[in-house]
Amino acid sequence: MYSDDVARPPLRRRLAAIFDRAESLYLVVLRGTILIVATLLLAWVIWLGVSSAWKISHSPDSVVEEQASVSADELTEAEAPAGPVAAAAPSSKASQAAAEQTYYSAFVERYYSLFHAKFEPYRHQDDKALTKQAFDDAFLNTAARLEAVKSGKLDFNNDRDDLETLFTTMTEAADKPKTLERLNRYRKAKKVPVTAQVERTSYSTQSGWDSSSTACSNWFQEPIGCSVSRVVPHNYTENVTTLQYPKGTESHTQIFRAFQDRYFDLLQQRRSDNASKAEQQRQDIVSSIADGKMSLVTALQVLGAFLALMFFFLLIAIERHQRRISGVVSNGEVELGHGEPAPAAF
Repeated sequence: MYSDDVARPPLRRRLAAIFDRAESLYLVVLRGTILIVATLLLAWVIWLGVSSAWKISHSPDSVVEEQASVSADELTEAEAPAGPVAAAAPSSKASQAAAEQTYYSAFVERYYSLFHAKFEPYRHQDDKALTKQAFDDAFLNTAARLEAVKSGKLDFNNDRDDLETLFTTMTEAADKPKTLERLNRYRKAKKVPVTAQVERTSYSTQSGWDSSSTACSNWFQEPIGCSVSRVVPHNYTENVTTLQYPKGTESHTQIFRAFQDRYFDLLQQRRSDNASKAEQQRQDIVSSIADGKMSLVTALQVLGAFLALMFFFLLIAIERHQRRISGVVSNGEVELGHGEPAPAAF
């Protein structure tokens, strides 16, 4: 009994010392872990704040649609369907603004002069010569453009810019080696006989008996009905020989038409692509703004977690400070009054 009582206090002290050391070690590890996590959270808050501010600072209105353009080299490979140049549909003869009408008239004059100087010299003698009015109806149809401007379906300033760019591009394309090669090929081309099978239909009259017909006077007598005649179609194939230019040969008007159609097709396609691209960029900015706002909310939540961790860190620091003071007091090192150490506790 006595030996057990004597041995028990030192054992308790040793166990208490072990627990104290373990507790101190855990507090140090916890303190370091909280510092590392808090630092990461603070860095995350800063990154979320900066990235969110960057996303929110952009505006969809800042997106500018790219200007569409067509180069002369893109026209020289254009091909037009075989056949004569189709005239444009007739348009209203309503009076238009004097300035707009004057511009269109002047542009027809310039554009027709370009055609006459660069493409007309390659015309064959049996080709129809286009007058200025016929040229306008076939390629520009300024009457329809004026009507569209009047009704608001066409913006005059935009159409004027497109026509001026068309004139510049067509002027450059007319002097390209590929263009001259195609025009010379047509000028030197000779018509050759080409035989093709053509499906035709002929009609013949055949007599027969129609039991349901009452067109004759004695239709009710046996046999009932009347004699009728029917037109019967007969399909047959005929070989037709015509004079045509060799395959791949295009007239000067077809080349001119192909260039102009290619210009407007590419211009419209690129404007549509640029508009879609700009709209996609605007949608991306709107989505980015929404993501930025969500990131700000996340940043506030992370900041709250950071403050909570710092609160626990403060508690650990207070506990650590209290332990240090307790250790000093237990060793009799606390200064009292005028710097005298406290008496050791027995």
